[in-house]
Amino acid sequence: MKKWILIIVGIILVGIVGIGIKINSDFNDLAETFNSEHILDEPSLNILFESISPNEKYKYYQYQFDNGGFGYSRVFWSVIENNKNINDLEKGIIPNGYKIVQWNNESELILEKWKPYYETNTNYELKNNSEFNGIIINIAE
Repeated sequence: MKKWILIIVGIILVGIVGIGIKINSDFNDLAETFNSEHILDEPSLNILFESISPNEKYKYYQYQFDNGGFGYSRVFWSVIENNKNINDLEKGIIPNGYKIVQWNNESELILEKWKPYYETNTNYELKNNSEFNGIIINIAE
């Protein structure tokens, strides 16, 4: 009789552990959804400007977020593939200290250095003719 009770208790414990793991993974997915706001479907996303590369392979966005009563967030620049199935802006965010100016005729991005007010101690260095997410970038002086 004790053997059957131990088996039943063991099955119940395995079930409880399984349910706990499932709930934990669901919470992780939910948290990831709330943290990944840099997507084109985000309701608070305010696109300020967008431009398709001359070869129509890439597209860049200048955007910010509407934070309700707190106003708007800082401005972000992101470049992603020009594909209807791709809407994740976070993968193409330009590093702080640079902003996108325009495309050149060879479908290369022209970036400009600038000093962000929100991050004074960070220094990123991008070089001319370097590659960023498959796109050649040039720094305007």
